[in-house]
Amino acid sequence: MPVRELNQHTSSVLAEVASGMAVTITRGGRAVARLVPATDGSPALDRLVETGRARAATLTGPVLMPPPCGDENLDVGQRLAETREDERW
Repeated sequence: MPVRELNQHTSSVLAEVASGMAVTITRGGRAVARLVPATDGSPALDRLVETGRARAATLTGPVLMPPPCGDENLDVGQRLAETREDERW
């Protein structure tokens, strides 16, 4: 659906989307966006896990954050080796 048509018929397009239809918005004949119905159910990842298309994370504890860019005192290779060694045991 061209952007111009969406602008002129917004209420009816939203009604169609609310009824379950997905609408692709185009500009100059190229897709730029999709309007899809909002879901009240579980988030996308939960749905993927339920259908077997993804697995839930099993990591416990804090997630390591990357070091600040440009830290000249950090040996990234050593830090990675330490992290991997911790995960093995």
